[in-house]
Amino acid sequence: MKGSFWGKKLVVDLSKGTCTTEDLPEYLAENYLGQKGLGARIIMEDVPTDTDPLSPENELVFSTGVMTGTIVSCSAKLAISAKSPLTGTITDGSVGGHAGAELKYAGYDAVVIKGRAPELSYLYISPDKCEIKASPELKGLGTFETDDRIRKAEEDEEIKVLAIGPAGENQVLYACVSSERYRQLGRGGIGTVFGNKNLKAVAVRGWLGVQVPDVQKCMETAAHYHKADGIIDKEYEIYDDGTPMLVNLSQESGLLPTRNFQEGTYEHYEKINSESLKEVRQNKKACFSCGIACGNYVVDGDARVEGPEYETIALLGSSIDNPDRAKLIELNAVCDDLGLDTISAGGVIAYMMEMTEKGKHDFGIRFGETDKALELVRKITYREGIGDEAAGGSKRLAEKYGGAEFAIQVKGQELPGYDPRGSWAMGIAFATAPRGGCHMSAYPIELEAWGTLDPFTFEGKAKLVADMQNAQFAKFSMGVCDFWPVESETLAKLFEVTYGGDWTAAKVDKAGERIFNIQRMYNIMVGFEGREDTLPQRFFKEILKDGPPKDHPMTEDAFNATMQEYYTYRGWDKEGRPTIERLEELEVEPELIDRYRAVTGL
Repeated sequence: MKGSFWGKKLVVDLSKGTCTTEDLPEYLAENYLGQKGLGARIIMEDVPTDTDPLSPENELVFSTGVMTGTIVSCSAKLAISAKSPLTGTITDGSVGGHAGAELKYAGYDAVVIKGRAPELSYLYISPDKCEIKASPELKGLGTFETDDRIRKAEEDEEIKVLAIGPAGENQVLYACVSSERYRQLGRGGIGTVFGNKNLKAVAVRGWLGVQVPDVQKCMETAAHYHKADGIIDKEYEIYDDGTPMLVNLSQESGLLPTRNFQEGTYEHYEKINSESLKEVRQNKKACFSCGIACGNYVVDGDARVEGPEYETIALLGSSIDNPDRAKLIELNAVCDDLGLDTISAGGVIAYMMEMTEKGKHDFGIRFGETDKALELVRKITYREGIGDEAAGGSKRLAEKYGGAEFAIQVKGQELPGYDPRGSWAMGIAFATAPRGGCHMSAYPIELEAWGTLDPFTFEGKAKLVADMQNAQFAKFSMGVCDFWPVESETLAKLFEVTYGGDWTAAKVDKAGERIFNIQRMYNIMVGFEGREDTLPQRFFKEILKDGPPKDHPMTEDAFNATMQEYYTYRGWDKEGRPTIERLEELEVEPELIDRYRAVTGL
């Protein structure tokens, strides 16, 4: 054990019914930091790139960060990694709340789940036991009731439960995982992998203490940076509004997806923005050891949820032309309980609405038909009628019914709530995110649309996005929440006081770049090519008519030229493949490089 790193992983084989504890060498913490990086490194080692994501050979890797469970604020995230059934890429997601700290207090840095249980089961983890518990009685239950039932069965209200709903059981390819009822790990179909493994839930209870090299120094350092960055100040805007504050910003910037990204402004945005949602907010909620408390618990009539978060507002609000606050909250709650990613669900529904309206194929649903959207969510979950095909995502629908220009996705994953025509660098981030269309690998919008950089040029943006991705991957691997705008230099100091050693901003960013590159390596070995680093044709061929982006066409030629700049800056070849020389410079382990060379012939 070094600092807060236990040096332990729990390996669960559901097929064999076994749980074993194995050592994790310290170099994994130092090279891959934890969470996202550690999960990717384990997947790289354990899951061959030709593995069918819906097979027992795929793995679920739960991983914590070195700061998890410590006094460092905004560090409570838990990551889960797998090979995605939606995209075929390596994927990961993170979830807040208290489950990450609970796993750390159970004595593990990671949990690796392989195989498939013979019947529906849940996994119980604590410092003194690991049990695979057959639970056929949980079949078909929503995530809310599953959480209640497991806590009652264990007679422990403090236990933390991560559960899937019927969408995961029924292999909807964008099924999510709910943690503590109201926190969702949504993207890439990780809930689908749960279901394929006959794993209904993971319940965690911990009580061990986490060690740091010097408690007093850790407390003083954390307090200094909390204060310096203002994250314990209740004037911090995200505290007051939560992520719905982004609705107004996106509207003003012309990048709020409206009617399936046909427009970038929504005439009814004030009905679903933060001011509107605060009218029905009942309480605020924070994750473990967090001073920001971005969570909003809202009740509107019979509809109640923690949220809706901005992405849900954009994809199940403006993008499907739903200005009804109560219906939006209901859609959010239903998706959470059934276990559906609200971003992909909204993207699929918006595709089907536009296909109907444009006369391409009649899916029986049009923009603004929110009651039908609710019914469609249920059909997708239970794979009834057209819901069976819609469960595969918009890319697969478009391959059968046409309208590829209406399927707003990258590498098979539906885009989140930002139109890249209003932030061109965001388009680069979408195209190059390892898990497919994603806003979490880099967030240049804040510097472009909401900052001082010109959002309508690619000049200098390749370097900007790559540098942001390196820093972001390090930050998330350390387990720090996106809502702390923390610099790499600060992360270095926090890593020192929770783990140990000498750290610099350059060392942090190099680790982030290493993590980004091993995910890229995995995807290249899967068979992804540079030509797939692109955006839906809509963004190149249609110019937004309102807001700042109007009269600023983003051409495909300019985008492709920028992608070559991006590859060159990253030290990749013209096909977007990391070169052996660059991987060696990043000190990727020789055995991983050898495997990559054998597949690619580089």
